[in-house]
Amino acid sequence: MSDKSSAKSIFSGLLIVLGAIGGLALTGWFLVVLLDLKHLNTSGFTLP
Repeated sequence: MSDKSSAKSIFSGLLIVLGAIGGLALTGWFLVVLLDLKHLNTSGFTLP
């Protein structure tokens, strides 16, 4: 019982960390997209 609960807590912790990293990555990508749309004429960056 204790092994299962500890594994579950570790798994949920990993999900939270992955979610936070994913959210930061999405936010950063969104900011890059907004900046690129603003400076489309001066930047050679293309969206994926």
